[in-house]
Amino acid sequence: MKKSYLILAGSAIALSAALVACGDFPVTMNYTLSEPVKMEMIAESYITTLDEKGDERVGTHTLTNVKIQYSTSGDTTKVHRDYVIDNSSGYLKNYYPTALAWRAKSVDLAAIDRKVVSIDGLNEGYDSIVTKLPMPKLWHEQLLNPEFKPHLARAEKHRWEMDHLLVGEIPAKGNITQKLKDEGRLNFALIQVDSVVVRGFENRDHRRCLDYVVYLQETESFPYFIWEQHVNSKIVDEKFKKYNKGLKAEYQTRYEIMIDPKTGIPCLSHETKVGTHTMVNPETRDTVTFTSHITVERMFNTIKPGEEGNE
Repeated sequence: MKKSYLILAGSAIALSAALVACGDFPVTMNYTLSEPVKMEMIAESYITTLDEKGDERVGTHTLTNVKIQYSTSGDTTKVHRDYVIDNSSGYLKNYYPTALAWRAKSVDLAAIDRKVVSIDGLNEGYDSIVTKLPMPKLWHEQLLNPEFKPHLARAEKHRWEMDHLLVGEIPAKGNITQKLKDEGRLNFALIQVDSVVVRGFENRDHRRCLDYVVYLQETESFPYFIWEQHVNSKIVDEKFKKYNKGLKAEYQTRYEIMIDPKTGIPCLSHETKVGTHTMVNPETRDTVTFTSHITVERMFNTIKPGEEGNE
């Protein structure tokens, strides 16, 4: 068995080296726009948990449309987005914070290269959405927790950082983890990047988009809400409702991005998260774990002149 493993491992290393060698011609990543570009973005996610039999059960499906404009001023990229419509369904359709954040009326983000320098409209927009949604008082109090605000901003920054890891000249294929480490582009405070692999080009939205994948480990900023879905949406036995303390979640995440190297505007991003969740019974101190799967896809489509709709 060990011998077979070593042979397979050696083959994988050789294949990885071959990929780097074959794809070691430069692609130039450029984040400067000659004029503003308008996009339509569709953000869709599925939040599922595994029941006691190990079967995957869908608890929530989120689906939100927004319009985005990208522009540059000097070395600063500016992104303005406006909420359009939401068609989410399922147990947490109106309750999950990072999904609700897409419904903020207008949000403005400014960034220099990988660093987000300002986010405006997110906090106020999020509070406005939550206040208007009909829900029990308990949910309002939970969702309006002021400690959430830094986490919502971090989620916005996290997406930007992942979507703009690459700059300058890079190989069109291959593992570029060490290159990015040497350039200081993998130094994140709250996530651990294991590797970054460039996969070549894909055609999306009539654009030639460079595809790369970031493999990382992260923690969940809102573990209460996944727990709520797991124990209160009839996915598991009601006895687990008592396990409501010590909530935490850790994820193994695959974050794939396709980006237009000419403009730095994403074509598509896709996240797959496998979460291990811990919960504690405050009376017995027993600890149990459950598994969640979260998939998130964001599709970016160019809005051409005359297609702005009711803007």
